[in-house]
Amino acid sequence: MKLPGPAVLLACVSCLACLAVTGCSSDPQANYCEVVEDHQADLTDVAASDDAGAVFDALDDYEALAAEAPRDIADEWSAVVEPLRRLEESLDAHDVDPSTYRADEPPAGLDADAREDIEAAARAVGAQRTVDAMAAVEQHALDVCGTPLSR
Repeated sequence: MKLPGPAVLLACVSCLACLAVTGCSSDPQANYCEVVEDHQADLTDVAASDDAGAVFDALDDYEALAAEAPRDIADEWSAVVEPLRRLEESLDAHDVDPSTYRADEPPAGLDADAREDIEAAARAVGAQRTVDAMAAVEQHALDVCGTPLSR
């Protein structure tokens, strides 16, 4: 019987060490679940906030999750992140504080075009597609990762 050469043995040892020590995983679900757990505390704080603008604090976390999302949930993450980012950009463009904005009492000096831009972006955030997508990513975290996005 011929024994494997040193290069083959070294490669096998390196591979086993990587798996044993660092959990090097090529499994996108496992990587995604780690990211869910890494961002769970931040998302819990946002979910518990009474500040209407707090949802924008979650955008960086959502984008990190979207970047790691497995293919089966990637479209839903896009459907969550894109409308929120668009609303944030609209509010910023018109120098409106998301924590205090109220459609029924817009800030003084906000012109009709700016108001329509903000309201259109807000409608996209509240659209059924966005709501369904958020429910899907939350359910996916529970089903696949065994943990909610926030506690």
